[in-house]
Amino acid sequence: MFGPVFGYASEFVEGRQVAYVGSLTPGVPWQKLWKMAVTCNRDRVPEWDLARWIVTQATRALICGSDVVMKLEEADWEIKDGGREAELGSTWCGHDLLITGDMVVPDLSAEQVARKPTAFPHYG
Repeated sequence: MFGPVFGYASEFVEGRQVAYVGSLTPGVPWQKLWKMAVTCNRDRVPEWDLARWIVTQATRALICGSDVVMKLEEADWEIKDGGREAELGSTWCGHDLLITGDMVVPDLSAEQVARKPTAFPHYG
């Protein structure tokens, strides 16, 4: 896919597995994830289905290694306040909840989080 760079982390919080997905590319707001989900789905999809699409893309990239810029086993990261929380309807890809927002990973360089070339204009 490429285009903007997104980060993905997963934590067990209060008895639930939470997926955190956020934009790492400066100037690309977290809402871009949701716009991509809408563009890549059929019309009138419920929020939980869009959230499942985002979680699916994040786990696919991690498991398959596709479009992965860097895997950091033990790195600090943060989702900025003001993002979006979405229930997944049931456990999906091992997660119960999705939280999206602008993400910061101090261990990544400006080059690593810069927008990448893409053949898919709706991802840019």
